Amino acid sequence: MLLEIRNLTKSFHGQQVLKGIDLSVSAGDAAVILGPSGAGKTTLLRCMNFLETADGGEITFDGKTRPIHEMSKREIREYRMHTAFVFQSFNLFLNKNALANVTEGLTVVRKTDAKTAKRLGMEALDRVGLADHADKYPHQLSGGQQQRVAIARALATNPEIIFFDEPTSALDPELTGEVLSVMRSLANDGMTMLIVTHEIEFARTVSNRIVFMEDGEIVETGETKRVFTHPQKERTAAFLKINTEPKEEET
Repeated sequence: MLLEIRNLTKSFHGQQVLKGIDLSVSAGDAAVILGPSGAGKTTLLRCMNFLETADGGEITFDGKTRPIHEMSKREIREYRMHTAFVFQSFNLFLNKNALANVTEGLTVVRKTDAKTAKRLGMEALDRVGLADHADKYPHQLSGGQQQRVAIARALATNPEIIFFDEPTSALDPELTGEVLSVMRSLANDGMTMLIVTHEIEFARTVSNRIVFMEDGEIVETGETKRVFTHPQKERTAAFLKINTEPKEEET
């Protein structure tokens, strides 16, 4: 097991939004978290990468277990050296070109020398199909291209796991496919990923595990094919039915 959390809890302003979450991720997993808006999916992901501070619970990573709310800044920094996070809003530096956005974390955080950082950055951009856009600035790129730069930034650090928070939610429908194609390629390469998404068909065809959440709890988790064909919980079945039924065309 690469990453495991036990009894993770989180409240905002007295309202509990994560109610004792247990979740594990194995190396090579492409696990997708599904659920309605307000289920706590993004909060869970952010707590797992310490972008939010959990109130309680334990985290086990690479065999080391710690109370998640007692992790020191040094321990969090060390943990983050092995993880990466792709945001729904890209979070690129507008005054830096694509290559500089990819290499920023290498040179500033990891103290990688400039020559090595450039090589790793170009390799990452090539992996997402943007090597020929290395000199372009965010305003010169489409939303899909900007998100692919963000994925390249994550890949450049050679993480053990990448967290994706609704990576296509800020994109027009015609740009969504190029980002999902990159993620599909990463899954095929065995990259460990934990993905919050509303893209049901992507979840069905690319992931190997589904985690269904509602109201701050995990309702059901299991192998993708089993969850989609024989969900054990009525709420899971209802959610998947609503979100996989063909939509009537407007006239």
